[in-house]
Amino acid sequence: MFPEDEYQLDIDHNPGLRDVTSTARLFNFRRPVYMTADVWEDCVELSVQQGRSFDELAVLQRLRHVLFMAASALHGRYDDLEYSFRVYRIPNIDVDERRQPEAVDLLLKAHKDKHKRPVITIGFPDK
Repeated sequence: MFPEDEYQLDIDHNPGLRDVTSTARLFNFRRPVYMTADVWEDCVELSVQQGRSFDELAVLQRLRHVLFMAASALHGRYDDLEYSFRVYRIPNIDVDERRQPEAVDLLLKAHKDKHKRPVITIGFPDK
């Protein structure tokens, strides 16, 4: 009913979401995919610490990791479901110079937006 490439979620009305659809298509997502801002900050974005900078490739790799794990959790199912999955990421807050991966639980929601269009949202389970 709605061609998937012809609509976008109006991010101006949803400032807490980031559109990651273009990268998600690499993992065979066939509908728009959005990530909450808090998941982006915690699991994807890299903060600059102690004068160090990170290249965009590292951020893209972190995004791909989250999307790969989300796609693995879906197993091809898309209709009105919620599915928890886990990713391991190195936190941005570096307490001591040991940077060990930590497990983070995320929630994928395949649902319809307010206009009845199918979308996928990735967020934290408690949000």
